[in-house]
Amino acid sequence: MSSAKRFQPNAAKPYAGRNKPAGFGSRIGGLFIYILALPLLPAAIKALMSGSMLKTLAFGGGFFLAMVAATMIRRGLKIEAEASRRRIARRASNVPYKMTGAGVLAAAMFVVAWVGGLYGLFESLLFGVAALVGCYLYYGFDRSRKNPELSAIGITSEELLDLIEEAEGKIDKIEASRKNIRNPEFRDRLRGITTGATDIIDAIEEDPTDARKARKFLKVYLDGAQQVTEGYARMHQGEDSPQLEDNFRRVLVTIETVIDEQKQKLAENNLSDLDVQIEVLQMQLEKEGVS
Repeated sequence: MSSAKRFQPNAAKPYAGRNKPAGFGSRIGGLFIYILALPLLPAAIKALMSGSMLKTLAFGGGFFLAMVAATMIRRGLKIEAEASRRRIARRASNVPYKMTGAGVLAAAMFVVAWVGGLYGLFESLLFGVAALVGCYLYYGFDRSRKNPELSAIGITSEELLDLIEEAEGKIDKIEASRKNIRNPEFRDRLRGITTGATDIIDAIEEDPTDARKARKFLKVYLDGAQQVTEGYARMHQGEDSPQLEDNFRRVLVTIETVIDEQKQKLAENNLSDLDVQIEVLQMQLEKEGVS
């Protein structure tokens, strides 16, 4: 009996992706600082045209400092959002971006208010303090987070996160190609593959000690699966080709089998023959000619 006849649609949940966009607050965070600082630019130009160099420097410098502050705050929010959605965080930066950005914004407010001649020294200082306190109340300051020590297994948290993010990108590309395939059997198989690959990444992120084999698995295996899926989606835009479908079906069955085996081996913490299985899959991808 053929693989197509034996196939039963699986009950895998729809692939939702792991590269979820940052929350609303982190996406717009800092944007209003850019917007609020915009009037300083025409003010600096007007001061320059009127011959007031001090006001030109005050408004221009304030605009520049506000841009720097907004950029730093947004960077801090991005780091915080990534740390919140992952079990592993990148090594903490020596730069407290949100706190530093708040300080730079406070300096910008002071420069514009006092050097620009808009207010006296005391009122200008109050504006700076208000900006600092406002940033703290709205954004908070940078939170510290300890990272698991991975050096003992020969990989840093940054290297592991780079591998995971690269693998997530490949899974997203497989899913994108799946949507361009009309065959419902293949679409369902690929949905199960993306879900299974995501489960494997989750397992590696949950237990970073499995990362000793992650480099080759995440790079070679998912790269092959991505190429063969994109190749089939690209070549199958015209007339149906039974030979191409049979080749692609055999490859998908192999991918499904290997994913199931890898999930089991991760659960058992037994990865002794992982490299051999990856090499076998590579040979089959080349042999079937659908990549």
